Formats: sequence, structure tokens, C-alpha cells
Amino acid sequence: MNESIDSELTALFGRWTFATAQVKRLDDLNVDPDAVKAAARLIVEERGHPERQREIVDALDDDTAVALCIWLRDPQNASGLIKQARAKARKRG
Repeated sequence: MNESIDSELTALFGRWTFATAQVKRLDDLNVDPDAVKAAARLIVEERGHPERQREIVDALDDDTAVALCIWLRDPQNASGLIKQARAKARKRG
């Protein structure tokens, strides 16, 4: 991973959330995939406004914040996992 991205994510999420995002998988977390996607969209929209981005992150529960950090760190991988999570949710009813 890119050190610059890692340092930005650590600043945005804090050390605990960033470290947790490095060892957890999205399917280990209790999250609504749509909420993660919406939060990611908000973070991107607020690019250049770190204080607003931090407010968005601070408003999230722990699992959603970790999932968002995973998403922002590796969007391609996270996108596939979120699609899997949606499919599982539909099957459960």
C-alpha cells in the first residue's frame, strides 16, 4: 500500500480504526453495505476538507468506520466484498 494513503487514513480514522482495518475483513463486520458506500461517497465529496471528513467518520459506528477505512484503502477489493455482503443479505430475507 501507498504510505501517503496510509498516513492520510490514519489521520482521518485514528490509529485504532486504521489498525483494525488492516486485520479485519468486511465480512467480519456488522455493517450495512449501502451505508458504507454512502459514507465513502460523502468522504470523496468532501475532498480537501479534512475537518468535514472527520465529522463524517466520527458520526459512524465502529464497524462502519472500519469498513469505510477498508473501502478507501482498497476500493476494488472492498467493492467486491460489499457486493457479496448484499447478496448474502438478500438470501437471508
